Amino acid sequence: MKIAFTFTSNDFYYVALTGTKKNPVFNSKDKIKLPANYSVPQTVAWFETQLDMILNLLSPNGVSYKLTINNVTNNYVSNVYYGQAILNLLCSRKGIVITHMSPSSLVPSKFEQPKGCDLHKYLDGVIGVHPPYWDKTMRDTALISLTQLP
Repeated sequence: MKIAFTFTSNDFYYVALTGTKKNPVFNSKDKIKLPANYSVPQTVAWFETQLDMILNLLSPNGVSYKLTINNVTNNYVSNVYYGQAILNLLCSRKGIVITHMSPSSLVPSKFEQPKGCDLHKYLDGVIGVHPPYWDKTMRDTALISLTQLP
């Protein structure tokens, strides 16, 4: 199983897939709201608990996350980069291979699709639509998960 994560200033998303790139199988996904009014240490501890539960529940053999370098504010650092750091730490402890992916590298050729292909429509066709929260961010997270499949 491969899991991809996307961290934002307000929540984080994950999508778990199995199968292959040509025949992917949707497993699960979620959008988890970050707690309001937590201090940085409380937020980091919360990330550790939440991410550990997900990794233990799904037992992936590969993890990836969307690496974005923009809008760098104190809030962004503690809610995005610290979440990514804790995910890296947990994967290291558990012996899970972890990588990151730039949003600009989500291109049709990664999926053997023609230039100009709408990757969100392509994704919906191969793994289906999974509301709620089946928005651009969740679809991009699913595409990152899909790139990890053999």
